[in-house]
Amino acid sequence: MDRKTYEEAVTLHSDTVTRLLLLRCRQPADAEDCYQEVFLKLLTAKGPFQDQEHIKAWLIRVALHEAVSLHRQFWHRKVTLQGENPFPTEAAAPDSTVWEVLDTLRTLPGHQRDVLYLHCVEGYSVEETANILRVRPGTVKSRLSRARAALRKQLQEEPL
Repeated sequence: MDRKTYEEAVTLHSDTVTRLLLLRCRQPADAEDCYQEVFLKLLTAKGPFQDQEHIKAWLIRVALHEAVSLHRQFWHRKVTLQGENPFPTEAAAPDSTVWEVLDTLRTLPGHQRDVLYLHCVEGYSVEETANILRVRPGTVKSRLSRARAALRKQLQEEPL
């Protein structure tokens, strides 16, 4: 990958990768480690990319794989750190309602959280989400339905 394309990809897609990793990782430091790995893999990627949307989809897929790989490590399976906010600055989510929704979103299983994030936050269609996650569109629809139901139930139990 040439330098110009890489810099453009980092500029355009770093926020998306950061948000996704903050949702998937338990700690901001873990998200930062995964972020560096993702963009290092982009820098050393040999495959040709069609356009920036192709790069974005590739980055999302690699970010999800990196987060899963991180949590498979011994340290992350045996040690739990609590009390640290996954969004380190108030600028990321200044409203307490937003904090509660994000905390609730983090309680969902990873596959539901990923589908909800890609579809609702990033604006991908069901078919595009299915292509990125390499699952069937019906699977995306059922995960979306279950994720929305779980969020609705949790937010109704704990009024904002």
